[in-house]
Amino acid sequence: MKRVEKAAAVDDLKTVLAGATVAMLADPLGLTVSELTELRKTLRHQGATLRVVKNTLARLATTGTELQELKPYLVGPTAIVYGKGDPAASAKLLTSFSKTKPTFQIKAGFAEGRVLTGQDVMALADLPSREVLATRLAGIMQSPLRGLVTVLCGPLRSFLTVLDAVRQQKG
Repeated sequence: MKRVEKAAAVDDLKTVLAGATVAMLADPLGLTVSELTELRKTLRHQGATLRVVKNTLARLATTGTELQELKPYLVGPTAIVYGKGDPAASAKLLTSFSKTKPTFQIKAGFAEGRVLTGQDVMALADLPSREVLATRLAGIMQSPLRGLVTVLCGPLRSFLTVLDAVRQQKG
């Protein structure tokens, strides 16, 4: 690559990564072109993009951004997965792909202002989605209120049971 082409590639990568809320690094060593294409298609459906980059260009593109903390992980063959949206969705997809292709390794990730190791990305993948967590939280918050209503309705229910028993005796 000529210097002008490298500068254009760095600027393009910097622009793309600046708009991303999620970035994950993986080692694509041993994958065929068709396997990478398959992974790109599934990631595209989740709103993420996979790009195999040179480490020197990635280091230059991340300099001065919050992604610069990923520089120690830019060693060996590197594929960057970036996108907007739920970090868990991309992590789940990459983790499930790495289980089917043992040569594909997740190096690190960046989500919501925090650098994640490969193990952290796998732990993120094990979490339920935001919608499920929000539903669980709503259920937990609703539980004490339901218990209070049940306790408050107890005396009234008992009174109605007594009235019904009296009605049946007289009827």
